[in-house]
Amino acid sequence: MAETPEKVMEVEDSTIDYVWKTSPLAKHLRYSLENCVGCSLCMEVCPWNAVSKGFVVEVAAGRLEGAPLINLELEKCTFCGLCVAACLFKAFNMALNGETLGDFVEVAGFHQVDEEKCLPCLLCEKVCPREAIKVEVKLPRKEELVVYLEGKPEEAEGKISIDEEKCVYCGLCEILCDAIEIFWEQPSPPSFKPAIGIRVKEDQCDYCELCAEICPVEAIKVECFKTPERKISKPKLEGGISVDEEKCVYCGLCSWVCPVEAIKVEKPFEGKVEIVRLEKCDPIGCKNCFNICPVNVIYPVKGSEKIRVLEDFCIFCGACENACPEDVLKVERFKLKVREPEVEMPWTKSQKRQLLRLVGVEVEAIPEEPVYPRKVTLKIEPPQPPSEEAPPEWSISEEAERSLHVKAAALTSALQDKTLRIAFELGRLEKFLDKAKSLEGKQGLQPSQR
Repeated sequence: MAETPEKVMEVEDSTIDYVWKTSPLAKHLRYSLENCVGCSLCMEVCPWNAVSKGFVVEVAAGRLEGAPLINLELEKCTFCGLCVAACLFKAFNMALNGETLGDFVEVAGFHQVDEEKCLPCLLCEKVCPREAIKVEVKLPRKEELVVYLEGKPEEAEGKISIDEEKCVYCGLCEILCDAIEIFWEQPSPPSFKPAIGIRVKEDQCDYCELCAEICPVEAIKVECFKTPERKISKPKLEGGISVDEEKCVYCGLCSWVCPVEAIKVEKPFEGKVEIVRLEKCDPIGCKNCFNICPVNVIYPVKGSEKIRVLEDFCIFCGACENACPEDVLKVERFKLKVREPEVEMPWTKSQKRQLLRLVGVEVEAIPEEPVYPRKVTLKIEPPQPPSEEAPPEWSISEEAERSLHVKAAALTSALQDKTLRIAFELGRLEKFLDKAKSLEGKQGLQPSQR
């Protein structure tokens, strides 16, 4: 018997759970408000127009907190999973009977760390706008590497300087020695420098030159004029970096700032951001695009230009376009990269085709080839004749056949009598049968044959 699916929406903390449920099957589409940035990816890819813009403008302006940045119409949603495939920010995931599905195509870029080149240093962790990178640096302290055989560190004389034009604020010198201090700050466009300055506390410096040796960009110069007898060991730098795939959106900032070119990144989209109504832009009174951008690549400039977008690091998600109350910005995408599941599923080709909507490709409602192509071969074998003639199911003797014909004739003659026919119809069979038997006798049958 057909069963109408039950559709419900459940809200728990910062997660909205959309449920499609029947007796044997339950689909859960989970939407995380914390991960969502209000971009247009899920809206553009949905073939059913079930997703629309929510309170993006109000949240970006700071007038609302914790409100959903997209709306999902449960009655239109078919739980196809395309929003899961399109979202760069992991704001959606889908579960089937409680088990999270991970076999979707997904829009994704690419990143790779060359461990032989990586120092590691703190720079990529400091500049990542998504806090997706964690760095572990194992570096001995200067006190462990410099041992004085005679005299004291403060007896050393020399000169030290740091070229701040060269310095990338990798943080290694500060980790090594207390004589160096970095003034850290939040990186911001266009330079994304993670610090505003660096200084040397010369009263603590003994001019051992280890900081200059470990600096990857040769920004530190040290000259030692006089020093007590000492033994200096070479610093050994160990550690590594880890990338949280749930947070990374492949903007490429880490690759750009890496002083040793140890990180390679390919963005998920190629595109551009146009400023189409500059006269309506008010970067002093409105900061919506600055606030909403998930990779912090939009910033104000002086003069008539008003704002700039660093397209080298923009991921072209469309959040700024949705957040602008005056429709100043327009985001276009030309190419996309997708990551396919390890095992191709029946819906893989269809999902890849639908994701082309994100780069302006019109998708036909009926594909040229089946979503799940299959070849059916039917083999029909003609029936074979039996090897022997089948025996008849039954047989009758000539005497029995003659007796049957006589009885049938007697009954037929009896039914021609109107009185007997009425008695037969009323169920009074005694008189009728007596007459039939007498007719049988007249046709020459013996009692034993009756």
